[in-house]
Amino acid sequence: MIQLGAAVLCDAATIRENVLHVLGAGVSQMFRGNFPAPLGAEIALLLYIDGEPNVEVQHRVTGECRLRNSDAESVFGFEYTLRTVIEPNLGAQSVSAIIPATGFGVPEAGAYEITIAVDDERVGAIPFTAILDEGLPQQQFHIVGKRSASM
Repeated sequence: MIQLGAAVLCDAATIRENVLHVLGAGVSQMFRGNFPAPLGAEIALLLYIDGEPNVEVQHRVTGECRLRNSDAESVFGFEYTLRTVIEPNLGAQSVSAIIPATGFGVPEAGAYEITIAVDDERVGAIPFTAILDEGLPQQQFHIVGKRSASM
């Protein structure tokens, strides 16, 4: 069994001894001087896994970003395989992951959602809004095809 404990956009994150350290969690608005623009945030995930002790478990974790309430093509995505061995007598165990998404691109202003799935089953989502602020400096950023990360 696997459950999503937390999924956030953040300024930065690290993992030490499987403890997730997050700085600036809960980014929900991103002001940019022009579009397309870099996402400029990381994705931090905390998953809880339970199962048979001393057995390696493997789960496919994916994320896909789209404009909210739209059938538009995916803006960016990520995929990684989570592998761990369930330790005996500990019950559910946490597994942390950081998706380095700062270089992923956002093509236009609007409301977006990053859908998180485990083994092709949706377990959560991270909503955010990209907002045009013409008072900010403009950046040169080009999106070449769909950006993705595999870990």
